[in-house]
Amino acid sequence: MSSTKKPKQATRADVAKMAGVSESTVSYALTGVRPISDETRERIEEAMKTLGYVPNAMAQALASKKSGLLALLFPVGERGFDETDFEYVEAATAAAAEDGYQLLLWPNAVEDVASLRKIVAQGLVEGVLLMEVRAQDPRVEVLRDSGTPFCLIGRTDDSQDLTFVDADFSQWGPMALHHLLDLGHTNIGVISMSSDLLEAGYGPGVRTEKPLLDLAKRLGITITIKHAKATIRAGREAFEELTAEQPDITALIGFNEPALIGALEVAGARGINIPEDLSMLSFGISDEAENMTVPAQTTIGVDGRELGRMAAQYLVARLNGDKKSVLQYLTQPQFVDRGSTGLAPLGQK
Repeated sequence: MSSTKKPKQATRADVAKMAGVSESTVSYALTGVRPISDETRERIEEAMKTLGYVPNAMAQALASKKSGLLALLFPVGERGFDETDFEYVEAATAAAAEDGYQLLLWPNAVEDVASLRKIVAQGLVEGVLLMEVRAQDPRVEVLRDSGTPFCLIGRTDDSQDLTFVDADFSQWGPMALHHLLDLGHTNIGVISMSSDLLEAGYGPGVRTEKPLLDLAKRLGITITIKHAKATIRAGREAFEELTAEQPDITALIGFNEPALIGALEVAGARGINIPEDLSMLSFGISDEAENMTVPAQTTIGVDGRELGRMAAQYLVARLNGDKKSVLQYLTQPQFVDRGSTGLAPLGQK
C-alpha cells in the first residue's frame, strides 16, 4: 500500500545546512539586505535548486521592504469592464512584468478612500496605476499623502505636477463632426455614457462632450445626446428615444461600447442599413471591439496598449527614484475608417 503522506518541504535551515552557511546568510542572499560573496551566493542557490526550496514571497517582501506588487485601481462596478479596458490592463501588466513587478486589479469604487488608505499604509503594494480618473479625484490626495508612487491613466483638472498618460479628448468631437459634415450630415445623434459618470466629473466624458457641442453650435449642426448605462438594453432604449425625438437623424456617434451594440440591434431589426441609411462612428474602442459588430465600426480613439504600457513604464521610473522628469503624455486621436460612415441620404441632409 503506497503512502499518501506529502514529502517534507525544504526549509531555510535545510538550505543553510547544505550550503554550509548560517540561516541569516541565506536570508541575506534572498533579500539583499547585506552583501555576500559571489561564491557563497552560488552555494546557496545550488542548495536551493537541489532541495527544491521555494522562498516565502510575503516573508521576503517584509524583510526587503519590497513586495514586487503594483495595484491597478479600476472601479469596475461603475460601467463594467469591457474588451477595450482589457487592452490597457493587459499592456500595463506585461510592461510591469518586464521590470519584475506583478500587477493586481483593485476594483473598489472611487469614493472608497478608506480602503485605499489601508492598502497603502500597510505597504502591500509599491506603486499604483489609477484608471477611470475624475476631474477632482479623491484617490489622488490619498496617494500623495501616503508618499506612494503612482501614475494616472487619465488626468485630473489640476494635473500639472502629476505623472499621467491620457488621450486628448478635446479633439475627438470636432474630428467626428468635421468628418460627418463633409459627408453631408447635419442632424446627428449621440449615445454617450451615463449621466452619473458625467456628473461625477469622469474625464473622458466631460472633455469630449463640451467641445463637440460647442463646435456643433458654431457649425449649425443639430446634436441630440442620450446618456445611457453601459448595457445593451440601455442602448436599445436610448436609440428608441433618440429616433422618436429626431426621426431625421442621419448619423450616430457612440461613446458607450455596450449601449451602441443595443442601438445597432434596434437598427438592424428596423431594416436600417449602415451606412446607406445611417452612418455610425464610435469613440475610444479597441480594434477587437470595433470588429465585433456588423458592420465594423469607423472609430476615433487611441492605442490603449500604448497608453497602458507607457503608464507602467512611468510608474516604474518613479519607483526607481526618478523624481525630476516630467512624465506626462497626451496622445493624439487616431481616425480609422472601416466603412460605417457614408454620404447622408438625399433629402435628409
